[in-house]
Amino acid sequence: MILKFFLFSLLFLNSALAFRTQSAGVKGRLVCGDKPVVGAHLKLFDEDNGPDPDDMLDQHILEEEENGLFQLSGSSRELTPIDPELRIYHDCNDHGSPCQREWVIRIPNKYITSGEQAEKYMDIGTLNLEIELDTKMRILVFLAVFLMEVTSIEIPEQHTGVQYYRVKGVLLCGDKPEKNVIVKLVDDDFGPDPDDDLAKGYTNENGEFELIGFTTELTTIDPHLKIYHDCNDGILPCQRRWKFELPNKYIYAKNETPKTLDIGTWNLESLLSGESRDCLH
Repeated sequence: MILKFFLFSLLFLNSALAFRTQSAGVKGRLVCGDKPVVGAHLKLFDEDNGPDPDDMLDQHILEEEENGLFQLSGSSRELTPIDPELRIYHDCNDHGSPCQREWVIRIPNKYITSGEQAEKYMDIGTLNLEIELDTKMRILVFLAVFLMEVTSIEIPEQHTGVQYYRVKGVLLCGDKPEKNVIVKLVDDDFGPDPDDDLAKGYTNENGEFELIGFTTELTTIDPHLKIYHDCNDGILPCQRRWKFELPNKYIYAKNETPKTLDIGTWNLESLLSGESRDCLH
């Protein structure tokens, strides 16, 4: 009996020691167009699979005097490495829809440290929340909202004929500019009709890019930005692909004053829920 109790106690002690406290931190700046975001609810989670609920490590609501800047950190005690992710709930470019838009950005393992205090903070950059991260999810959300509140949604501006689009931004890998990243501006077409390539280019030595393109359509174009990169990719084949849906408000006609969407400064180390891999682009 004593031997059984001793073995059970030893097993329990080993299990307890196997759990370790891990921490993570994230910081950045959020804007909506050219204005700092106010009122966005930011949450830092340790995502848990299965029935175990996600652990919230930290949270914050952006206030006006913070100029869109934030910094979150927290710790959790886990047997396996934690899976930190930043969730951003906001109303930027929401067209009057109820509830809030949600962005989910996973933080790479390199920013996880031991102990209760975060020793590393991932800087996600300066992000323009006007763009869409996960098109498929937004379509489902939009349809649900449409069925519930069809009369209250603000309809985005519509266009026809020759339509122009201009987009720019800065891409980093960690704290260093990521040069020679392939960026493409496309008009995304549903169904069997292939996407129309409006412009293609590469980031320069400072990680900067700017694309200008146009096409002719009877209805409003659906501009998207595709980014192909190898940041935080190890030795995996092909490239990581990010795809952003761009807002219609920056579409302009030939005789109108050009508009430019600045997506901001993005750290390509971020892991986006809607990203994929691509070998042919």
